[in-house]
Amino acid sequence: MAKYAWYTRVADTVHRLTVLTLVGGCFYIVGGLSWTIYQNGKKFEQQQQLAAKPAEEDQQQPQQ
Repeated sequence: MAKYAWYTRVADTVHRLTVLTLVGGCFYIVGGLSWTIYQNGKKFEQQQQLAAKPAEEDQQQPQQ
């Protein structure tokens, strides 16, 4: 393997760290956003079920 100048190795190392940071940060952000959307979806479904129960109970009770 050819020996490169020190500044070439430094530039290569900085570039690799930059790319890894950007890729890792993207995965972190996308993962966090996906988790938040999933949790909010579960809460929304629970709220919809709770809101639908009283309406179902009103329909089941005979009117006097």
